[in-house]
Amino acid sequence: MIEIIDLGKKDYLETLNLQKELFNKKLKGEDKDFLIVVEHFPVYTKGKTTKEEHIPEKILDVPVIEVERGGSVTFHGEGQLVVYPILNLKKYRTGVSDYISKLERTMILSLEELGIEAFTVEKLRGVFTEKGKIGFLGVKISRYITFHGFSLNVNVDKSYFSKIVPCGITEYPVASISDFKNVEFNEVKNVVVSKFIDLFENKKF
Repeated sequence: MIEIIDLGKKDYLETLNLQKELFNKKLKGEDKDFLIVVEHFPVYTKGKTTKEEHIPEKILDVPVIEVERGGSVTFHGEGQLVVYPILNLKKYRTGVSDYISKLERTMILSLEELGIEAFTVEKLRGVFTEKGKIGFLGVKISRYITFHGFSLNVNVDKSYFSKIVPCGITEYPVASISDFKNVEFNEVKNVVVSKFIDLFENKKF
């Protein structure tokens, strides 16, 4: 069983420390898997492929934190659903590339249920719509245990993204569910958790 941990609104570093705690438990043999769902206060995070030009101006008003996940710089803030799966991939007979595809699939299926068409783009990570990139992901995997995860814009203030080159991608603007329709944050959260459980625990789709 996957235990759902809903943190509501939570500071990024506090959540990161919880991730590390659960990740280390898994490395030591904890059988239970975890799914953290959270909404962060504004923060930028820099992954391993962040280049200097991805943050073209000095950011003074929002924390910028370097983390161990893959990918470049991104923004987390209120109005964005962030999901951190702490799983043992061996239990799900899932390799790294298949895991990343399932995270993208989770977002695509969730958006589909909400009436929004979304898709992936070859050679780019994340989920896209006709109005731009709406879903982001960056993971770390060690000894088949997953860490970090994905985020989906619900009604986020997109002006924060204008200070960076999100994920190092210049070809697509940033989109949010609110560009298409008004949906309650908790409804989106419930749909995403349901689709994730269907894909991983119930082995649907």
